[in-house]
Amino acid sequence: MRTHLLPIAHSHGLQGKVCGLLLPGTLLVALSCSEAPTSTEPSFKPGGVGAREVTIDFTSFGEGKVFDPDFYRSDGIRFPPAPCGSLGCGTWFVGFIQGDDALVGEPEFGPVKATFTRPVSDLSLQVAPSAQGTARYLLNVFAASGKLLAATSVTVTQDEGDPANSGFGYFTISLTNLPRPVKSFTLDNVFVRSSFPLNTHISYGVSSISYTHWGAQP
Repeated sequence: MRTHLLPIAHSHGLQGKVCGLLLPGTLLVALSCSEAPTSTEPSFKPGGVGAREVTIDFTSFGEGKVFDPDFYRSDGIRFPPAPCGSLGCGTWFVGFIQGDDALVGEPEFGPVKATFTRPVSDLSLQVAPSAQGTARYLLNVFAASGKLLAATSVTVTQDEGDPANSGFGYFTISLTNLPRPVKSFTLDNVFVRSSFPLNTHISYGVSSISYTHWGAQP
């Protein structure tokens, strides 16, 4: 059995540094350590002179601790108090996934989601799975009214036991040049398969989120 030790922090409520053991079937295992649908709405013109491009990188928050959903409010993005899904509500957490600090998404606790304080016209996320297998990732964006404006999906296989393995690392999922202002988004994934029978869902990390504020406002 091939194993690799690497530093990670990917466990709810685990503070400070932890260690990770890379085992068949998982990319990260926490161990204790000393250290669009078509719309009939009127069209708008995105971008424009003064449109602000922003990237939040969760490295600036730091890994191994519970995430403050208002931490990036001054950058124009807010997260709900907690992620909620089929198993109830969990806790936002920034872990160390595939070599980078990342906000952890747990499918059973619902999607990664956020609201923009000012609407945006472009949205891009850097994402990586934290367990081996195949999942379909879905990015949806919404108007202020809650109406779905656009959606995209990508199927990613990072699984050493699967012939379709694309290799490990982060990938980009994005929606750009949107014709109407976007106020919020959700990112979720749907489990497809894994060569490791114990893997029945795949959690993931979002290392950064980039977006362009709508129009010419400062």
